[in-house]
Amino acid sequence: MASLNKVFIIGNLTKKPELRSTKEGSSVTDLRIAVSRNFLNKDREKQEEVCYVDVVVWARQAETCVEYLDKGSPVLIEGSLQQDTWETSNGEKRSKIRIRAQRVQFLSRGSKTESSQVSGDVPSDVQDEGSEQSEDDIPF
Repeated sequence: MASLNKVFIIGNLTKKPELRSTKEGSSVTDLRIAVSRNFLNKDREKQEEVCYVDVVVWARQAETCVEYLDKGSPVLIEGSLQQDTWETSNGEKRSKIRIRAQRVQFLSRGSKTESSQVSGDVPSDVQDEGSEQSEDDIPF
């Protein structure tokens, strides 16, 4: 049976990323992306639904995200779904699905960078898309 695990998502960061390191010294950061969907309800009124998605970013790409992204930054994430499982201190098993980023593309230029794309396997180049947003325009 064939399978495919590929995700593309565009949204805005809900908080500024923070860098951490594994015991082995690898850089990692977690992003939380807000993705909204607009639709008409059964009474033909406009509605907005927001979905929050967790993303993990590794290595140099994680470092660059921490350096250049902030709360509200628009990004395109390309990656794959990953299921994390763990056990709580009282023995309860937990799991969650998140995206493991293979490419993070910045969709607006920040004040610190000329580059809008960061990837572990794709060279960075200038690709301005979208426009700057003020924090007042962000719904979270």
